[in-house]
Amino acid sequence: MDRRLRQFLAVAETGNVSLAAEAMNVSQPTVSVNIRKLEELHGVALFQRSSRGVVLTEYGQILYEHARVMARLDSHANAEIQARKLADRPALKIGCGHAWWPLFVRNAIDAFRQSVTDATVHVEICSSFDGLRHLMSGDVQCFIGSRVRAISEGLAFSFEHLFDVEDAYFVRAGHPLAQGPVRREDLARFPRLDVAPLVNRHLGIVNAPGYVAEPDWSHPLRTPLSTNSVMAGLDLLQDSDAYLVYPVAVQPEFSRADVVILDVEDRPRDRIQIGVYTLSDLSVPDVAQPFLDGLRGHDFTTLVSF
Repeated sequence: MDRRLRQFLAVAETGNVSLAAEAMNVSQPTVSVNIRKLEELHGVALFQRSSRGVVLTEYGQILYEHARVMARLDSHANAEIQARKLADRPALKIGCGHAWWPLFVRNAIDAFRQSVTDATVHVEICSSFDGLRHLMSGDVQCFIGSRVRAISEGLAFSFEHLFDVEDAYFVRAGHPLAQGPVRREDLARFPRLDVAPLVNRHLGIVNAPGYVAEPDWSHPLRTPLSTNSVMAGLDLLQDSDAYLVYPVAVQPEFSRADVVILDVEDRPRDRIQIGVYTLSDLSVPDVAQPFLDGLRGHDFTTLVSF
């Protein structure tokens, strides 16, 4: 929009040339000159002085009403152009398990943004079950999380292994079992918390009757405490004597919430595979390759065991 018309609108709406100039970040003489040029262009006076500043003349009111329409059209046009520019930019869309965002995915995203400066980025933080759903629906191009057992037949998922990790048993500081070594049978007196519950929306992805995790796993729908949020899970641990089985790699993050690892003597030592899921029947977009290459080159040795 013509800058003279913008300055005209500012004077009309403030009723003061000085205030208009300040709002437009220009000098008062510049505004006065441009208003005079508009008056010369139309051959009429657009303002008349009053005790309070300046007010629109009848001619000025006509120009003001049309200039407001022009300003709105200009604003809408600029917004539509910017939206189209964003839509035309390459977009990285990833899913990520709750545990892995603070441990390495955040840094991988930061490195990606420094190397691919024209791309937009979207991150979904969720369980592996929901990550596979987002992958199938096209909401993400890849998902970083634990390998899911018993995926339903006919689903075209590809899994690229990155590293293995052990699970640990987490409880609040001050938990009755937190003082010394315990065995898993001691946990039977306490509720288990699940932060990645298998629910109805996952049944098309996971073959629920065949889904088996560690030996003392119980179906999340029958677990006394469950949530799809790790943040809420930490609150539930603080407010109860529940325990949570979760990758040991999160210990530094959980310790900030006064959540500690139980010394379970007979804990399973099975390692859980962590990696990247993609759709095997679709090629990964070029924009995602630098991000995936960064993951492949990451050193995961500090995350794997305790």
